Amino acid sequence: MERPEPAELVPRLMAEFGYPRAGAELVAQKLTHATEIVWHAFLSWWQTGTLPELDVADYSLSQLMREHGMNPIAALLTLDWLAREPEAAKRSLHKGHDQVA
Repeated sequence: MERPEPAELVPRLMAEFGYPRAGAELVAQKLTHATEIVWHAFLSWWQTGTLPELDVADYSLSQLMREHGMNPIAALLTLDWLAREPEAAKRSLHKGHDQVA
């Protein structure tokens, strides 16, 4: 499948996933420009609702969701970052993130 224009993803990102318009536009832009492996995983999930098995740089989609509390879209974009800039992405993941109680 040819990659859609980012604007084609925006309505569903807003309606189903609660992104505000600006956030949905940014996410759609990143998704449509993702690496091939991440794009195909996203497309499979987007069309079927089933998360594929995907590992990049020693991280898996399910691991990012489970251990870092990411939703599928955030986990896919993180895998894309790991594919593009593995050292920077790994440093960020090792640092963790703050949580508000």
